[in-house]
Amino acid sequence: MIPLVAGLVVSVVLLGCAAGPVLDLLRRSAVGPGTAIACWTAALAGTFIAAAGIAAAGLLAPPGPGHGLLSRLRDCLPHHGRLATAAAAVATAVLAAVCAAVLARGLPRLGRAVRHRRRHREMLRLVAREDRRHPDVLVLDHPVPVAYSLPSRHRAIVVSTGAQRALSAEELGAVLAHERAHLRQRHHVFLLALDLVHAMLPWLPTVRRAKARLPLLLEMAADDAAVRVHGRKPLVDALCRLSAAPAGAGALGAAGTPAAGALMERVLRLEGAPARPRRAVRLAAGLFAVAAVAAPLLAGAAAVVELAAAC
Repeated sequence: MIPLVAGLVVSVVLLGCAAGPVLDLLRRSAVGPGTAIACWTAALAGTFIAAAGIAAAGLLAPPGPGHGLLSRLRDCLPHHGRLATAAAAVATAVLAAVCAAVLARGLPRLGRAVRHRRRHREMLRLVAREDRRHPDVLVLDHPVPVAYSLPSRHRAIVVSTGAQRALSAEELGAVLAHERAHLRQRHHVFLLALDLVHAMLPWLPTVRRAKARLPLLLEMAADDAAVRVHGRKPLVDALCRLSAAPAGAGALGAAGTPAAGALMERVLRLEGAPARPRRAVRLAAGLFAVAAVAAPLLAGAAAVVELAAAC
């Protein structure tokens, strides 16, 4: 049992603390944004799984009150000393309180984000009109050039009349392809999950770095999808024209990357010669993504099974 819990602790340390600086190096390599996103996602998922496994071990470890089913407690607890049982009860209560506090911090934040998006959609229904040329676009009468997307089953992309006037037909097509890539790849859901993990585990360096890095990687992934359809120049020109326009809160916009200098980094990347990642780098990234999730998951499952069976 102790080796399994130790393995979970090591997983939290390696993935939650040490993996962030290593994954930052992917930005300087030729690895595409999709591979980098997969590695960051695996690191976050592995960290969360390992932390949950440690919490479960603390709640279920004998002679804690969470050990076994209620029907087995009467037969199990007498085998342990009173002092150990009391200490385990106190530790379990503290751990349960910490878990409750973490959930109380993260879940309301997720609910507020969902409600904010819903109110945004309701407001758009009042002030925006449907675009006859594009069945998934709403047109907002506003002189500032704006283009962004919100998760929705109907008319999920919002484009201002200022953007329609500022962009050529080819540039507007590249922007729409960019936003459709966000929707198709579920980037809005990904950002909600990232925000939840950051609210629950904000003290881990990898989580903090992921909060800062992943929005830019998601924009780069959408850029690549638009480039495959419309080429690089129309998208670069459109990004430059939309650079002064903010994205809607809770939305993903073609030029709405919040970090300073992120738009310039995207433009320089698009203007540079595309580089193919080395096979060894891609293989190492794939192995890391698999191991980062599989190792904590197996260790956590084995720990829970052992705790449920042993007394």
